[in-house]
Amino acid sequence: MALVALLYAHHFSAGADEPLAALSITGIASVDRQIRQCRRAGAERVVVMVERVTPRLAAALDRARRASSGIEVVHGGDGVRAAIREEDSVLSLDEGLVADERAIAAVASAAGDVVLGVWMEADERPITAERIASDRFFAGLARFPGRLVRSVAGRLGDWDMQATLVRSALGEGPHTPVAVARIPAYCPSRRREVPLQWRRATDAASADAATTEALAAAQKGILDWPARFIHPPVENLLTRLLLPTPLTPNMISVGVFLLGLAAMAAFALGHLWIGLALALVIGPLDGVDGKLARTRVEFSKWGDLEHVADKVVEYGWFAALAYYFNSVGHGGAWPLAAICVGFALAEAVQGEFFRRFTGKQIDDAGDFERRFRLVAGRRNTFFWSLLPFAAFGAWYAGFAMIAAYSALTFFVMQARFFVRLQEYGSENSDRIAANFAKTAYTFLPDSAGNAK
Repeated sequence: MALVALLYAHHFSAGADEPLAALSITGIASVDRQIRQCRRAGAERVVVMVERVTPRLAAALDRARRASSGIEVVHGGDGVRAAIREEDSVLSLDEGLVADERAIAAVASAAGDVVLGVWMEADERPITAERIASDRFFAGLARFPGRLVRSVAGRLGDWDMQATLVRSALGEGPHTPVAVARIPAYCPSRRREVPLQWRRATDAASADAATTEALAAAQKGILDWPARFIHPPVENLLTRLLLPTPLTPNMISVGVFLLGLAAMAAFALGHLWIGLALALVIGPLDGVDGKLARTRVEFSKWGDLEHVADKVVEYGWFAALAYYFNSVGHGGAWPLAAICVGFALAEAVQGEFFRRFTGKQIDDAGDFERRFRLVAGRRNTFFWSLLPFAAFGAWYAGFAMIAAYSALTFFVMQARFFVRLQEYGSENSDRIAANFAKTAYTFLPDSAGNAK
């Protein structure tokens, strides 16, 4: 059974020449954004039902088809019937709906033939929500069996497809409700609670409001202090400027990498202030590619390589500084660089192992880790901490400080690594829990503070 997305592009606001699907949201057409979201939710094919192909809609569909195969544009009920198979499971999003990726994923993966995204009577909901039962309101996204979609499409006539599908599904019998307001607000990929995004974009003003909400939702949590307090306004400004441009997140990543190489060259040649200025500027620029990708729903299989490039640049800066300091007579520069890189790399590998093992980032493992992340030694905190040393001309002392900072961060996080790994193992394996209980040291207090 294949998951197929059914989207719509045939509703026009009063006096508008383009359908709601062509409204620009996060720099791309609403229908293009929905296509990307449905693909990420697992849709193998996308069927777009149109009334007429207007210029902006045509451009949006062309862009979507260049980026992804399996997109079919159809006209009327007969076109939908021809594109959908009986055995398909059909994910439907109302035209102009700006829905949260978590809600789309929940509807796409829920059990049952007919799944409706709803607000329950007790939930806070938009005033425009349509009541579909005594205790629930329709949230504009649903999943239907292919046989029902084909049946409705075959007898559609002049009726509205998306509304008729919902009425027909309700008339067929019970459905699986997905209460969108009760989807957990905590988003692991953002490392924070993110308010659920839901809005019907019907004009330029509501589309712009949806863009602002999407940009706010793209902000990650649990960051070091420069990334938390200094970078976001710069990142948001640059991301908003880049949204309507053809520049992709990968292009931004390449540009930032090249700037990083320029900083490396400046450090190696002794232009320390230029190198430091570039390093500090790269901080907010480095967040733009990810924020652009999350806001625009424009992800790439190459995106994870950006994190590798970040490490290459960071460790290259340490090597470049060591090269310069060694050339002016500081014989301990290379050992200091080895300390910087060695402990930073060990801490990164340790954190990656924890993520792969537990499914959660160690920086997000508990209150201590979240607070420590604010001041932990990472690229941003290293080079902002170098700034006061540079102001007094104590560059080499600042370099030694970074080495000590890197080592301290590693040992603190290694201690937390063992604590959190023990907790995870004990929670998920009775055998591991029994082993820890059996081999506990009697002179240490237990978790309740009692001597054993």
